[in-house]
Amino acid sequence: MEPINKFCPRSGKPVKPDSLTEYRGYMVGFCNPGCSSDFAKNSQASPNDTQYFDVLIKEKYGK
Repeated sequence: MEPINKFCPRSGKPVKPDSLTEYRGYMVGFCNPGCSSDFAKNSQASPNDTQYFDVLIKEKYGK
């Protein structure tokens, strides 16, 4: 499954295949596994990340 984003919401760097996680039923990506696992543990502690993904989901899927 491909991530919905091409760039990391934290660094702006390209998403890496080993740094993916699920959010609201969508695959999302980060530039490194540390950020990915941090977000996966508690996405609500990362409001900037969730806002970024929520905007992408709304733009791409209308949800």
